[in-house]
Amino acid sequence: MIDILMATYNGEHYLKEQLASIESQTWTDWRLIVHDDASSDGSREILENFQKRLGKEKVIIKKNNPASGSAKANFIGLIQASTGDYMMCCDQDDVWHQDKVARTFYRMRQMEKRYGNEIPLLVHTDLRVVDEQLSELNPGFHKYMNLETGGKLNRELIQNQVTGCTVMINKALKEYVAQVTDVELIVMHDHWLALIALVFGKMSYLNKATIDYRQHGNNSVGAQNARSISYMWHRLLRGKNKFRQDMRDSCNQAGYFVQLYVSCIKNKKVIKLLNKYAHLYEENKIIRILCFFRHGLWKKGVSRKIMQVIWG
Repeated sequence: MIDILMATYNGEHYLKEQLASIESQTWTDWRLIVHDDASSDGSREILENFQKRLGKEKVIIKKNNPASGSAKANFIGLIQASTGDYMMCCDQDDVWHQDKVARTFYRMRQMEKRYGNEIPLLVHTDLRVVDEQLSELNPGFHKYMNLETGGKLNRELIQNQVTGCTVMINKALKEYVAQVTDVELIVMHDHWLALIALVFGKMSYLNKATIDYRQHGNNSVGAQNARSISYMWHRLLRGKNKFRQDMRDSCNQAGYFVQLYVSCIKNKKVIKLLNKYAHLYEENKIIRILCFFRHGLWKKGVSRKIMQVIWG
């Protein structure tokens, strides 16, 4: 059984299209579990109508009470409560390609044959970037955003390469998520899942868009052409303080990761890397830059690296 875990909040404008795309999947052995974060629009009614048509065993709806107030808290809660053999995260405003579940699960099964299913496994895929009307803006999200896909821990620590709405994880990875008690110390749920996979198991990237990633005014996380002048200008306008705060947040996340899982990490080099990164801002600027070089802790892209040296 594959649990599709959907977080909703005031998503009535696009929710019907997303639900229709899930219903049309070529792989049919799935169960949709929705946590609605106290929506005040028609989202709940749309979900309930969908549930009436497919049945309460196929579609499970829960209303967060009180509201979690954040996507990462909603998804962490969904994962912790899931009883499926595999879990997929799902946003409310995208459109899944018909073979998304089948393709992702096929890669998961390939990984299981190679590594077994007793270690944490994660599969993530590319996305097709589209506008509100689903017209293509770019065929590949990772190239568009100039992001890594190599699955290296040092690169993942400093810059997340996994997009949550493309992810499938297995039950072994879920068991590590079950230990999370302080969601505020996590940057985003997908970043956390990737760290677990890279430290304790394996992560695989499927270089195929399996989803139409809709861009609109209410995106909590969006996509931009990372090589464009406008993107670089926007990053500059955000300034040093925002850049450094993002860096500190990822360092705090690494510190919480070590705190939570240190007794389970067998590789001493991994513990050393995590600790180095977690305590990065206890060092002076020169030591931080040396640490970037020594451990390969670099964001992807020349402009990002320059900002990292100047502002980091």
